[in-house]
Amino acid sequence: MKRVFNIILITFLTIMIDLILISIIDYRLNIHNIKFNKYDSDKGIYTITVSREKGFIFNKYFGCIAVGNDISVFKMGKGNTCKMELPSNGNYKIKLVNGMGETEGESILDYIDNQLSFKFADEKIYLTVGDTDPIKYTEEFIVPVENLYEFKTDNESIAKVENGSIVGVSLGTTKIVEPRSGSSVEVVVTDLITKPEFPAKRKPVVPCNAFTESEAKQLDEALKYYVDKAGQGTRAGAVAAARFLTLQFKYRVPYFYENGRLNNSGVNLADGEGRYYQKGLYVSKDKYESIRYKFNGPASWGCPLRNWDNNEKFGFVAGNKMPNGLDCSGFVSWALYNGGSDPGDYGAGETPDKYQMTDTGEYKRITIKMINDGLIKTGDLLNYPGHIAIIIGQDDTYFYVAESLPHLHGVVPTKYKKTKVYYTFPYVVFMDKFYKGDGNLTDYWE
Repeated sequence: MKRVFNIILITFLTIMIDLILISIIDYRLNIHNIKFNKYDSDKGIYTITVSREKGFIFNKYFGCIAVGNDISVFKMGKGNTCKMELPSNGNYKIKLVNGMGETEGESILDYIDNQLSFKFADEKIYLTVGDTDPIKYTEEFIVPVENLYEFKTDNESIAKVENGSIVGVSLGTTKIVEPRSGSSVEVVVTDLITKPEFPAKRKPVVPCNAFTESEAKQLDEALKYYVDKAGQGTRAGAVAAARFLTLQFKYRVPYFYENGRLNNSGVNLADGEGRYYQKGLYVSKDKYESIRYKFNGPASWGCPLRNWDNNEKFGFVAGNKMPNGLDCSGFVSWALYNGGSDPGDYGAGETPDKYQMTDTGEYKRITIKMINDGLIKTGDLLNYPGHIAIIIGQDDTYFYVAESLPHLHGVVPTKYKKTKVYYTFPYVVFMDKFYKGDGNLTDYWE
């Protein structure tokens, strides 16, 4: 009997000792906190500190695992914390692990959501139906936006978010909100412009007074939006402005000789008819307010204006009225100015020492070696005596050029084979020193 009692007592004491040891060692794991430390934008890595709930002194061996987006990062703990460096490729679940197993994992956002400082980069964006625009944002904690945030749209029949981009669905205006931060962006889906496309046929001439002041303002805001995306004052900014007028604006701005530059007019200034020193499109009467010099005007693009040059082959008879528009240097000046780079009073030969805008950059005769070596860039100017144009794109075969000529009937995009471009344009104006860098330059439009 005594032997049985001893066995029971020993068993009881063993169980109690085991329970005490288990409680002392405390194999259980719980996350106490996850702290965001810093983000290294050059390496694309952010650092966090994971701390566990404090256990007893013997409970010192554990590790942390971050799991997410087909990647797993392990870090051995020291004391009660793990310091982890994680690639910025998405949200992670954090697990604690020791010899007894691992926890299920908890989302990093449950702990560091208050570290996120999301803000839309734009207050307003402009889209056409079917057009897409990647969401642009600023934040302290930088990881792919589609992995961190959910967006709510006031009216998904106008615009919606898909795969980190805003998609124009139908005409109208709506708002997209990031609920955690409250940051929002206004989305305008408009038919005043089109997606940038090389037109299959010549566009109609812009009608006289076709736009209300509200519509003209929307066009100006859309132009500024695309230039801002490209980079104000950069090569890409000038290209964006030229593309806007030739590829996105639904109408064609007609060719018109610069009356304001006629020597016998007494007005040798580029804004003589309000076609330069103007931000935006010259399609509404409010643009008249800033005109300093007038000569037989003013008149918006497409509206009748008395012409004083003879070119009967293309319908220009001195004294007759023609739809107002832009000549070659007028268009290129407009593109540079609206792209954020003011070229000054450059024109068609009447401005001393400023002939055909060739002084805006480095003026060189084109060679086949220049073309083969890729030295001629999108945003450079092309010239032949009496004419100036701007390159708005290129591929392996063609230079895509925006220009205004009477036989082209206005401002249009054209394309020239690279191997033959110097037969038409023997000169190039390299614009590297003129622009403030390349900006977000692309050699073709999307």
